[in-house]
Amino acid sequence: MSLDNLFDPKLYREVRKPLSAASTLPGWCYTDPAFFAREVDKIFHGCWHFVGREDEIPECGDYLTFDGIPGSVIVMRSESGEINAFQNACRHRGTRLLSGSGSCRQVVCPYHSWVYACDGALLRAPGMDCAIDFDIKNYSLSPVTLSSWAGFLFVRFSDDGPSLQEWLGNMPSFFKDYEPADLKCVRRVSFDVGANWKFLMENALETYHTGTVHRETLGRQQSEPVATEGHWSCLRVFVAGKQTLSVLSEQEGALPVNPHIPRERTTSTYFTNIYPCTQFVFAPDSMWWLAVRPQSVNQSRLEVGSCFTEDVISRDDFEEKVQAYFERWDTATPEDNAICEAQQSGSHTASFKQGRFGQEEALVHALANWMLDQILKGEPQVSQE
Repeated sequence: MSLDNLFDPKLYREVRKPLSAASTLPGWCYTDPAFFAREVDKIFHGCWHFVGREDEIPECGDYLTFDGIPGSVIVMRSESGEINAFQNACRHRGTRLLSGSGSCRQVVCPYHSWVYACDGALLRAPGMDCAIDFDIKNYSLSPVTLSSWAGFLFVRFSDDGPSLQEWLGNMPSFFKDYEPADLKCVRRVSFDVGANWKFLMENALETYHTGTVHRETLGRQQSEPVATEGHWSCLRVFVAGKQTLSVLSEQEGALPVNPHIPRERTTSTYFTNIYPCTQFVFAPDSMWWLAVRPQSVNQSRLEVGSCFTEDVISRDDFEEKVQAYFERWDTATPEDNAICEAQQSGSHTASFKQGRFGQEEALVHALANWMLDQILKGEPQVSQE
């Protein structure tokens, strides 16, 4: 494939058709470094990236770090209680300051011991006494745009673009009965996956594979798309004949169903995609997220977070019962990761061949077209007739 015409809209005409007539993305969309570079430029520099929850950093000096393709970010609570985001780089010579999560009274650069307050202000810069016109007030950590919804924290690397509220559209109102602000994260786990970010998200947006990939674990599930407004999609997942779609059944030791959600919602679990690659899953008895962090064209990091409400966490039997939830997620997630890696391998051997979408792959089709909308902006569009 010549790079000169990789972003010619004519190449994607078959993907743009309605679901029943559409073809899947060409293989180069998952394997070509130039295509991935375009995604970084057109999508990841300007979108909202999920980084974690406010309850994970409750005290002054508590922090999370986010390592995304556009760069590394520190999210930290200051002495005033405000949460801020900064580039994870010393203002002296760019050294990375923090990794993972934790707590500290001050941020000290491991290279030359520049010291920053929890609000990002530079406090001390040893050895800079002779620097002409050097004022520590001008060398605070570089801020990154931060916004939140219901305790979920997001950052954006660009200074302009849609607000988080505009990006989420009607998602907050759709899930308001779940009272997501009352959730608390009880565990995070990470996986390094040898697959393009789109393979991971596509797999998370359809139940077509469940009877095969999860035959012995989750079993076959059904689904239907939910209409949305904004930069997100939603899939209602259910199992015919089951009265509830909690992660576990009562026989398996399920924790209580969220008492605030309408009865008709207890038969379903809702799998979302906050474009481009963050999935929030709202089940009757729990909430979890899948946050995909693209690392390269064929490598991704997947972070899975598990959330429950405070009243459930405070139960005497919570620590015992939650282990079964972890076991369920820890079994299903590697199954999904393995099939995504198999897709990545296969996409190299037939990189220019396109398949067709089945009726259960509506949100996979929607993701492909949302992605094309972003990377083909400014290109002459072609008629679908």
